[in-house]
Amino acid sequence: MTTTPSRRTQAERREGTITALLDATVRCLAERGYAATSTAAVCAEAGVSQGALFRHFPTRQALLVATAKHVATRNVAQFRATVAQGVDTVEDVAVVLTHLRGVVLSPANQTWRELLVAARADADLRAALHPARESLQSQMLVAAADLWADRLPADDLAAVLSIVVNMLDGLAFSALDPDPAAPPGRTVERALRLLAEMIVSHYPQEQP
Repeated sequence: MTTTPSRRTQAERREGTITALLDATVRCLAERGYAATSTAAVCAEAGVSQGALFRHFPTRQALLVATAKHVATRNVAQFRATVAQGVDTVEDVAVVLTHLRGVVLSPANQTWRELLVAARADADLRAALHPARESLQSQMLVAAADLWADRLPADDLAAVLSIVVNMLDGLAFSALDPDPAAPPGRTVERALRLLAEMIVSHYPQEQP
């Protein structure tokens, strides 16, 4: 007995088109950079017409901002999925920082670097990205609280997260090779471990 595949609903087709456009924008930004990521390039990459693109995203800027939000949500979810709970030892924290580094150096996260650099000279883009940046910071704070709330005082959590993120972002901006194993990989690994040691030693776990 054979079954006929069910047809996708209009909502499912719409969602599929949007996802294809967002993923294509991620690839274009990572491979071509901000200036060359035109709506035509994205449509060619996604196999979608420009008419379909503009039905969902009225401007190129709207598409880029939506892509930044898409990457942020996916990266936080990926980080949560790969990091176990119970971050107590230096080794535990070093593993968390290594996972974070992998997320920051990922091709998808190149989206944020391209857009942040472009926003420095584009006030409209900078303003449009502001809510997305706040949303990303909020999601990261929630994830950090889930991992470190028992160790770090609430007043220090955002500050420690800022140190970690700024360090990793700085490494990403300065890295010519996005491979975490590439030089100066061993130096970076040592830096991450030193940071883990400082976090654990400065905020010792209370004994029951």
